[in-house]
Amino acid sequence: MLTSAVLKSYLSEMPRGHIFDLSYAQFAGVFSPGEPDAAARAKLRAFAEECDCDFVNNQSEGRFELKRR
Repeated sequence: MLTSAVLKSYLSEMPRGHIFDLSYAQFAGVFSPGEPDAAARAKLRAFAEECDCDFVNNQSEGRFELKRR
């Protein structure tokens, strides 16, 4: 099960430029209630910033891309 602690660990260990694909289902499990909730996306945005990542909402594929800066 993906938790915020596990996700933070993954992101911190990724090399710069690497992308982690976070499916909408995983997103909902970590940042309830998930997509399309604006508050959940804001939490993800803050989390990504804290982990030195940019994120893109890839709606056509139902996932977020978290790219390490």
